[in-house]
Amino acid sequence: MVRRIRRALAAALLLGAIFLLSGCFHPESNTPPVARFSVTLHQRYAPITVLFDASDSYDPDGRIVSIIWDFGDGKTGTGSTISHTYAEPGTYTVELRILDNRGEKDSSTAEILALEVPQGYLLRHYEWEYQDDEQYWEVLLPEATYRFYHERPRQPFVDNYNYDDYVLDPLDEPTLEDLAQALLNRVEGDYESFVECTLSFVQGATQYTPDSEGFEYPLYPLETLVDGIGDCEDTTILYVSLVRAMGYDTAMAFVDTNHDNIPDHVLALVPVSQSYVDAITCRPGMSEGVWSLDGQLYALAETAVNPDQRGYIPLGCDPWGLSESDFKRIWNL
Repeated sequence: MVRRIRRALAAALLLGAIFLLSGCFHPESNTPPVARFSVTLHQRYAPITVLFDASDSYDPDGRIVSIIWDFGDGKTGTGSTISHTYAEPGTYTVELRILDNRGEKDSSTAEILALEVPQGYLLRHYEWEYQDDEQYWEVLLPEATYRFYHERPRQPFVDNYNYDDYVLDPLDEPTLEDLAQALLNRVEGDYESFVECTLSFVQGATQYTPDSEGFEYPLYPLETLVDGIGDCEDTTILYVSLVRAMGYDTAMAFVDTNHDNIPDHVLALVPVSQSYVDAITCRPGMSEGVWSLDGQLYALAETAVNPDQRGYIPLGCDPWGLSESDFKRIWNL
């Protein structure tokens, strides 16, 4: 009996040894991890801040234990998502290196191009919202043309509303045509979407800044674009100039918002179709702003968004409660 037990123990020990040895000769396999990442910006004018996201990296049979970024400019970082700023123009190769829990590695690379602003141009970056989507736009504006307008002598307007010099001046036409074409391309050439998108751009790209009380000092379109500030007449001049640059009719209206029979506000009027009017939806506190003038329907375009009145004011929506009698002057209709 004892002998039989000894033989069973010996057999069990032998079998265990075989299993142990088999593990030495046939080690468990390990599939390497896969390095993947996305980049929010591949090309922009320096300085640029880029967001890197390695969330799509994975390990088929384990887990990732290390994520290291080499940004290509002598700096590194760690973490699944990370931002990095490239201060100087140049082409940078960013590399993502990952390591799994069994020592396997993988890497992936991408090129980042930080452009240099061309001599003679001013770079401006605009952010605004159109149809619930965030819009981003980098624009190069000719510095000499801006300086020409900015230094041009002018007299403050006092009850004088001739805006031909500001809207129709030919010097800035090539720049305005390029900008308007870029906005038109964003909406794939649709007119009514273009005038909507351009209105949201003007509202979002400028900070409402009123003139001193008692006089008006209009700005040329390039001044408003470069400085990023303006009051109702400045933003209306910019909006009307951009719409007209694509050959579309539009006008400037001088209205009486407090009903004292004196014009105190400037906005734009844009031709629209009946089908467009039928689809206008204004938020609470605003009324539909559409008028028939000389047999054509015109939608009100409020270009200046007061900081106290946040959010995009859609084309055809009237925050003032205007009637036709409140329109005191109309330019270029």
